[in-house]
Amino acid sequence: MVDRLVRLGHQVIVLDDLSTGNLERLNPSAEPLYGSVADVDAVVSATEGAEVVFHTAAWARIERSIADPVGTHQVNVTGTLNVLRAAQVNGVSRMINSSSSSVYGDQPTHLMREDMAPNPKSPYALQKLMGEQYADLFARLFGMSVVSLRYFNVYGHGQPSQGAYSLVIPRFLRMREEGNPLTVYGDGTQTRSYTHVSDVVEANILAATAELPAGEHTVLNIGTGQETSVNDIAAAIGGPVQHIVPNPRREFEEARKAADYSIAQSLIGWEPRVAFADGIKDLLE
Repeated sequence: MVDRLVRLGHQVIVLDDLSTGNLERLNPSAEPLYGSVADVDAVVSATEGAEVVFHTAAWARIERSIADPVGTHQVNVTGTLNVLRAAQVNGVSRMINSSSSSVYGDQPTHLMREDMAPNPKSPYALQKLMGEQYADLFARLFGMSVVSLRYFNVYGHGQPSQGAYSLVIPRFLRMREEGNPLTVYGDGTQTRSYTHVSDVVEANILAATAELPAGEHTVLNIGTGQETSVNDIAAAIGGPVQHIVPNPRREFEEARKAADYSIAQSLIGWEPRVAFADGIKDLLE
């Protein structure tokens, strides 16, 4: 995101507590500020004079939110409230809020639409929904223009491949590199809508520049309409596979999920560009 904004010629300020990253990875043309999204004064100071605020700070793993619902609430809910407040105080023209497809939970169909009633099944999903509700409230109360982007399983370079909260694609890539079989828990048929990080960046840029009215909160799905199973991921990455069964689906895991992105296509002109096979090929090179 920062690299793309810099290439577009924008002055970029990044507020980060470096809890999951380091300054070596930051574009040298961006101005780093050390601070936490949970500190409202730091957020207000960082956003002073900004035209657009991209709120991407979060503890983003469902499992972590179950293990630490209070700590993740502080970042994911209070942090979002702080960003909204800072944007309102500083007269920011638009805020882009990073939300999650996890707010949908189980639905009657696998294709998720924005008009479906949310059904959060984890603290993380509820926290993201609360962030959207705060965004809706601030838009109506203060005439702000806020766009919440519901991401569907973002993947790409730089994701952690180890640890309790690592994701399936980087974990499989590490196993392949180490010469170990790819471990699939359960039958591997559960599906998600895997979305390349470059497509997510493009969605943020389009959401920031689209002609959307002030005083409204817009919610958009950012994901492909393609279902990809864990078995499909293993096949795309290649190498031997071992299934560990039985491994029943956890309470917070949906069996199938894909994105209906037609509203994003209509309102901001976004559609996914990177096919899953091409995204995996890029990670393997």
